[in-house]
Amino acid sequence: MRKSSIPLTVLIFMAFISSAAAPCIHAQAKVAQLKATSSQVPFGVQLGADGTMKLPFPAHFSLQYKEGFKVLTVNSPWPGAARGYSYVLYPRGSAKPTGIKADRFIQTPVSSVVSFSTTYLPALEAIGELKSLVGVDNKDYIYNPAVRKLIAEGKVVETTKSFSPDIERLISLNPDVILTYGVGSEWDTHPKMEEAGLPVVLLADWNENEPLARAEWSVFLASFFNKEGEALAGFNAIQSEYNSIRDKARKAKDKPSVLVGGPYNGTWSVSGGGSYMARLIADAGGDYLWASNSSTGSLTLSIEAVFGKAMGAAIWLNPDGSATKLTEVVAMDPRFASIPAFAEGNVWNSTLRLSPGGGNDYYESAAMQPQVVLADMVAIFHPELMPDHRFFYYRKLGK
Repeated sequence: MRKSSIPLTVLIFMAFISSAAAPCIHAQAKVAQLKATSSQVPFGVQLGADGTMKLPFPAHFSLQYKEGFKVLTVNSPWPGAARGYSYVLYPRGSAKPTGIKADRFIQTPVSSVVSFSTTYLPALEAIGELKSLVGVDNKDYIYNPAVRKLIAEGKVVETTKSFSPDIERLISLNPDVILTYGVGSEWDTHPKMEEAGLPVVLLADWNENEPLARAEWSVFLASFFNKEGEALAGFNAIQSEYNSIRDKARKAKDKPSVLVGGPYNGTWSVSGGGSYMARLIADAGGDYLWASNSSTGSLTLSIEAVFGKAMGAAIWLNPDGSATKLTEVVAMDPRFASIPAFAEGNVWNSTLRLSPGGGNDYYESAAMQPQVVLADMVAIFHPELMPDHRFFYYRKLGK
């Protein structure tokens, strides 16, 4: 056998150069990939080692930047869900990404949106994208004047029929995305739309028990328009204001006891001690009557069971979804007149902003601006801390 004419020292040197070059080439490729990824990342957005956006507040979604596309993941669409949902967002006009699985691939920025919840409207308005709205589930309960104007002009249409999605109308609208939610029951409407091949996107903002985490879903919505950086900046301002108001409430010397809600069809649902409402009350310096309960959902109790605790309430919030006078509250049950909060005129309802059709802005925009809700609550619980406050959502019920 013929021996190589290349000296052994040369072969060793060549092998060393080759092995040394391998990690260098890999590093260069990684740098190139990071550069490609960073070109998509908006100013002010910080990423983790895997390219996932660092959210200021823990939430049930994540946004990961890949080379040439983004992956938006809903970790838990409802409590106890068997799986999450993922959406690949890629630039309009570019090739659909391969080698990755997702529930839906969506070209961005989107230009036509259907909203199946009024809570999404404020986030769209904040980034200037109400112009992309083409459909809503029920027009009667919308408060936003700009959206009502679009409906009156025929630019936005109703997309439900007999409490179910109007599949034919949705197909004719041909939206880029349909924003909706699920609760994991037979009442969910998204399966019917998915079966029709419609571009459904599930949100889980309602599943957040922390007020700031719920508001952070504005970033989720904005990512479909490539405006997540703008939404994140807005959220940072909300978080800063919320924390400032909460810190002010901590200076209060006492905590008034707080009752929430009212009876319906013979029972009384109250928020658990680990719920969204309980957190707001605590941050506003109130002592919620069910604070010791660890439930994050609602507790369905008898009127008698709640009435017993209500006798210790100094303040009563949201006794009814539409009440504007105390007479409307006592009409539900004459016994309510003996509740201390009622007797002392300390009953407040989130009905200050109502549309002509009955839409309540509290149920529409409050989730996206918890700092405003918190300010109202602090002014109710501790008026001495906010003497010049102008109420936004809450009104004190008079006779």
